[in-house]
Amino acid sequence: MENNLPAEHPGPRNDAALLLGSLNADRADLAKRLREPKWFAPGLGAIAAIFISSPAWAESFNRGFVLTSLVTLSIFIVLGYQRVTGVKLLGFRFREGALFAVAIVATLFLYSVSLGLAASGFRWWIMAPVIVGFLAATSLARLVASSMRGRVSHVA
Repeated sequence: MENNLPAEHPGPRNDAALLLGSLNADRADLAKRLREPKWFAPGLGAIAAIFISSPAWAESFNRGFVLTSLVTLSIFIVLGYQRVTGVKLLGFRFREGALFAVAIVATLFLYSVSLGLAASGFRWWIMAPVIVGFLAATSLARLVASSMRGRVSHVA
């Protein structure tokens, strides 16, 4: 189909191009402003580290209460992230889901290592998996947030 109107005619084609350009600019601006809070990734890393360190605690300490408290705290951290950024973390795609699964598996693996160290009497050596767990969970949380931020800028 051929258009016989002059190129400078403010017709629907030019209006659509202006609107799409404006939409792309808004999307890019939104992606730039979506920086996760500085406390988000270290907060999740600290929760993983506390969980991994729990075998070193005294037997009289109620570990079930601690686990429940850590799960509740992580929910509050995620809700705080959603409130600050406006991005819901429940919309995982494959990459975010895979990173989340890696974080869970790594935390559970490091927890089992700390259980073995505690059972062997090497309580001070539990600090090694605690540090690795903190760094792994912090890094993976940053990767998930970065992936979700990138997805906002590439919405079709």
